[in-house]
Amino acid sequence: MIRISKIEYYLPELVLTNMDLEKEFPEWSSERIREKVGIVQRHISSENETVLDLAIQSSEKIFEEYDRNRIDFILFCTQSPDYFLPTTACILQDKLGLRKNIGAVDFNLGCSGFVYGLAFAKGLIAAGIANHILLITSETYTKHIHPKDKGNRCLFGDASASVIVEKDTNVGDYQFCLGTDGIGAENLMVKKGASEQIL
Repeated sequence: MIRISKIEYYLPELVLTNMDLEKEFPEWSSERIREKVGIVQRHISSENETVLDLAIQSSEKIFEEYDRNRIDFILFCTQSPDYFLPTTACILQDKLGLRKNIGAVDFNLGCSGFVYGLAFAKGLIAAGIANHILLITSETYTKHIHPKDKGNRCLFGDASASVIVEKDTNVGDYQFCLGTDGIGAENLMVKKGASEQIL
C-alpha cells in the first residue's frame, strides 16, 4: 500500500560530546554516559537555528533528486515548533516553494512521532487524500533543556529527517499497533508556554 522512497537528514554543525559533558559534570565520566545511554555525541542547533531551518535543510536534500511538484501533503512532527501558530508545516510549504493545493499539518509527538507519521500517511493514502507525502521529523529539544539538567542533556540533540512516503500498489498491506502511556509526562514537561502563560 505505501513505501518509503527517499530519506534525507540534516544535523547542525555544533557537536556536544560526552567529554564535553564530563567537563561540566566531573562526577559523570564520558564512558559512563556511553554505557548508560549508548550515545557518544549529539548535534546541537545554533542560537538562531530553529526546527523550520533544520527541516528546510533536510527537505531540500530530498528535492535534489525528487520533483517537489509531486508532493501533495506535508506531515510535520515536532515538539519544538517555531511558533504556537501558524503551523510550521504551512510555513514550510511556502519556504520550499511547494504547490498551494496541498495539505499541510503539524503534529506534536516525541520518540513515537515517526511511527505515528507513517500511520497518518498510510491513512491519507488509503483514503485517497494524498499519494506523495513529505513526512518530516524535526526537533530542537536542546533549547528547552536547562544547562544543569545533565540527565536530559545526555539524551537529547537536535536534527531533522525528511521522508517521502508514496502509494505503491505492489507493496503488501500492514497494520500499525499504536499505544499511549502518559504517566511520565512530568519528566519532560516544558512548563513555560502554551496556556500556562495565559492562566
